[in-house]
Amino acid sequence: MSTVEIRAKVHQMIDEVDHALLEAIHAMLETYQKREEDPIIGYEVDGRPITTSTLEEQADEAMGQVARGEYITLAELEKESEKWLKRTE
Repeated sequence: MSTVEIRAKVHQMIDEVDHALLEAIHAMLETYQKREEDPIIGYEVDGRPITTSTLEEQADEAMGQVARGEYITLAELEKESEKWLKRTE
């Protein structure tokens, strides 16, 4: 079946479905369009997807934190790591 034929058949079928199924189809198509506009580029450790816009927001926030001085130095991180390691021994 060609794309044109599939589109025609889908249009016909949509005209005949009940409201509940129409809402489900609508939600599915919106999700598909959003995925195309804001693609998934990775996943969090817990499996949640990371989209391009989410990564951009996280990067902007991280840059803002650095600009505000909200960070620790490598030396401070090493010191914290040593403290943590001593507590777990």
